[in-house]
Amino acid sequence: MTDRQGQRADGGRRIDVTFSPPTPNGDLHLGHLSGPVLGSDICARSQKILGHDVAFGTSTDDNQTYVVTTAERLGTDPESLIAEAYEKVTASLGLAGVEVDLFERPDERYTAFVRDFFTHLWRHGAFDRRTVELPYSAESGEYKAEAFVTGRCPTCLAHARAGVCEACGLYNLPGALLPVADTASALPRRAVPIWVLDLERHRSLLTNFYRSGDVPLRPDLARVVEQTLAGRLPYIPITYPSSWGITVDWDGEPDAPPQAVNAWPEIYVGHLYWLARARDGRTAGCDELVQFIGIDNGFYNAFVYVALKLLAAQHGLPVGLPRTRTLTNQYFMLEGRKFSTSKGDVRWAGEYLESVGRDRARFVLALSSPELQQAEFSEPIAAARLTERYDTPLAVVASRFNGTLKDRAVDAPPSAWWAAAIEASTRRFEEAYSLETFSIRKAAEALALHLEVLALRCEDVSLEDSGDVSGALLFLWTLRSLAWPVTPDLAGRITAAFGAQAAPGRPPLLADATTAPSGAFRGLDLPPHPAA
Repeated sequence: MTDRQGQRADGGRRIDVTFSPPTPNGDLHLGHLSGPVLGSDICARSQKILGHDVAFGTSTDDNQTYVVTTAERLGTDPESLIAEAYEKVTASLGLAGVEVDLFERPDERYTAFVRDFFTHLWRHGAFDRRTVELPYSAESGEYKAEAFVTGRCPTCLAHARAGVCEACGLYNLPGALLPVADTASALPRRAVPIWVLDLERHRSLLTNFYRSGDVPLRPDLARVVEQTLAGRLPYIPITYPSSWGITVDWDGEPDAPPQAVNAWPEIYVGHLYWLARARDGRTAGCDELVQFIGIDNGFYNAFVYVALKLLAAQHGLPVGLPRTRTLTNQYFMLEGRKFSTSKGDVRWAGEYLESVGRDRARFVLALSSPELQQAEFSEPIAAARLTERYDTPLAVVASRFNGTLKDRAVDAPPSAWWAAAIEASTRRFEEAYSLETFSIRKAAEALALHLEVLALRCEDVSLEDSGDVSGALLFLWTLRSLAWPVTPDLAGRITAAFGAQAAPGRPPLLADATTAPSGAFRGLDLPPHPAA
């Protein structure tokens, strides 16, 4: 394994894992689950079986303008929508087996923390006051920004909302969208002062950060960084004229419109707050931060959050500068369209989990995750993959082992064949779980191949050869550790199949994967499929 930076005396490291806070305008959909949510959970679990001290937490993203636009569309109020969505997302995380240390809603302490953070940077001159033109509704007396404004991206011409274009990943300056009739982008524009983070003013901080960094970016994020650095860096609104969100009073002018912190920069400060909370009672800080995001959040992570982090350290805020790894995913498509709660293009995660089952859903979504390129979700194809690569080999293994190896034990060294197979499969899982090469697709593929080999080879196990029997049993037993990050319920059933007990709060360590179980094989009990 290559993850040795910052190693403690006990051999482990402190690793923080997070994913982009979900906007509470509905339940999680399969796009969320197959990307940042499942990726971060498998990562957190994999680092635990490697012996690291892992904190895993996030929150809902209550201050996004998408909350307001969705509430308006559904004919409800934002607070009711947030409360309902929080309950649904919490339930879906539970159904999916996502073991966060902390998943909460912003509260008064959080609001004060965010306001103090940005006000500190404002007082130290990190932001500039700038007059911009924003669409303005005379009827409501409101400026329109972010989710309220749709139009065409001036870079790639895709349909986009103000801010980052989800198609090309690049940033649109306020008012820069090409107007589309009958939308807020076609409203008259009015000049209004706001506070901005001028990234060009801080270019040297950013270029030095990427020049000196040794953490590789996934290709899609590397492209965003390269294209953005090739031109003049944009300025990013830190505040908008709005009463929705965390308000600040920096202008000191009685007639100035109320200003609220832009919810996108706020996310970085939220990570600071929630991960610190997730480490309550443990050693503060971490050696490495791993954050999972969709590529539509790539620009903010690569530029805004990096700039805020470096400026905070420069101006005396108590922020850590851990080694940071940002793992992006591309879009999960539903019949050719990106999964989108705000647009209604969804397959809800909770519904799918209930219909398919936790482990089966985790396996097939990991196997088809859009890590490096767009992937299409098709229910018939997903069902066929499950049958071929998970259900059938597992059923063969259970039938053969339960019929011929019951009450047999790992009481001899594995045969040379099984020893080589164990070493090869363990190596595949280690590559998938190493942060340098982390991939949930590779992890699911390693599990599928392990089951395939086990199903094919178990038919030929020589019952008179103790090395062959012990090797087959040990190959199954290793999944107690190797499969736990991907299919935790299966790992638990394999543990029980040998009469062992899973210790609450203590994951099965990879280092113990080939340590023979003390008990004999009692039989592998597989649950019926939920659809059956």
